[in-house]
Amino acid sequence: MSKNTLFDRSYRRLFGNGVSLHVAADGFFQRFYYHFLQDTEISRLFRNTDMSRQISMLRKSFFQIAAFYVTSAPSAELERIALIHHRLGIANKHYDRWLDALVDTVKEQDGECDLVTELAWRWALAPGLTYMKLFSHLSNA
Repeated sequence: MSKNTLFDRSYRRLFGNGVSLHVAADGFFQRFYYHFLQDTEISRLFRNTDMSRQISMLRKSFFQIAAFYVTSAPSAELERIALIHHRLGIANKHYDRWLDALVDTVKEQDGECDLVTELAWRWALAPGLTYMKLFSHLSNA
């Protein structure tokens, strides 16, 4: 359990008490992509993407980013995901848009989400997203 109780409570309301994210969370991630793809640049990046496969990959990636907050260390899987995104040339602004879309989805799906809960989500996901953003610099050091 993390020290961020607002995030923890919201996470449980959205996804239950499981350690990882079950396929049942796919509805949340479908709504996430609705928000994420509102950005025309992002939408172009995903124009030829199998979205059902993408949602499955996002579910796993999201769990790795959230786990980074709890463990304070990247997993081998998060490192693999960061490498893939680095090779794809994903820009920092895309990670920022990712977080905004995710928080928009939390606000939509969690009826108890308020501004402080939104900030708790941003705080919890910041370490993993920062790792993703800085991966190319870390791997070249």
